[in-house]
Amino acid sequence: MQQLHNILARRRLTKARPPEMTARYMCLAVDVQAYSGRDDLGQAEIQRHLIDLLDLAGARAGLDRRRWTRQPSGDAELALIPAGEPLGRVVGDFGLELAAALWRYNRARDPQSWLRLRLALDDGPVDLSRNGFAGRAVVGVSRLVNARPLRQAIGAAEGVELAVLMSEGVHRDWVESGRSAVRPGWCRRVGVSEKEHVVDAWLWLPGANAHGVALL
Repeated sequence: MQQLHNILARRRLTKARPPEMTARYMCLAVDVQAYSGRDDLGQAEIQRHLIDLLDLAGARAGLDRRRWTRQPSGDAELALIPAGEPLGRVVGDFGLELAAALWRYNRARDPQSWLRLRLALDDGPVDLSRNGFAGRAVVGVSRLVNARPLRQAIGAAEGVELAVLMSEGVHRDWVESGRSAVRPGWCRRVGVSEKEHVVDAWLWLPGANAHGVALL
């Protein structure tokens, strides 16, 4: 009986707290590969063009990025995508269009200044808190976008300008189910161990063979 009283007391305490804006989102993180190795002018150019490329890919994929809750960070962006967006296009078409946009962008530049991106996807409940986003999916997508297999893949595969890593749940719901343009055979299961985040995830390299990339 005492345990029941403790549970009820915790519930009353939770209800007394200010309500958080909690909802389920697709979480998307994108980061520029080897950004810190560029000089000041190169970093400024990347920041100017990164959002343009993301907006272009979103528009061509039939998405409205104005509806996304976005947290920019120089060479990176973390976005919460509401359920009202066509999430199958987020998983599949957006990656394909972003890879195509990067190809066009890079071919007009010297290979030494090519822009390469890492992209990660996870989903789950997220709180819009006073100082940003809070939730396991936010932590998860942040770990995935910086995961070693993703960094290795984009560095090892020749001609790869975009590497995507998605959580087990995203892969199950939107790739294995056939609800996106990404085919299951294009993806490769990899192990991720970043800080306390130890999970399996799925690697996709638009325009390249993820199974043929040598990963340590």
